[in-house]
Amino acid sequence: MDNKINNIESTVIDLLSILKRYNNGQISYQIALLEDILNIIKSNSDNELKENRINSLVEDLYPIRGGLTDFYIWKEDTKERIMINKPISELNDKLWNLLKN
Repeated sequence: MDNKINNIESTVIDLLSILKRYNNGQISYQIALLEDILNIIKSNSDNELKENRINSLVEDLYPIRGGLTDFYIWKEDTKERIMINKPISELNDKLWNLLKN
């Protein structure tokens, strides 16, 4: 369980660094939720409680419409657009898989 929490933490940190750089105001709520996840991880709670608290945020982080899965950076240059969006997509997928397992 420690390993899962550590993987979630590192994924959230990586994702936050990119999202904060490109946030256009559209995902400020999700950024705040990711920061809440980091605060939960850094708390003195036991890992089971941490996982329960983190899992309670999943629906807000990944709603049916909007949220992190729909966040996309538009750049005219195709290579630049792919270079920016690929790691966001990969980290989103990784975080989703960690949170849902």
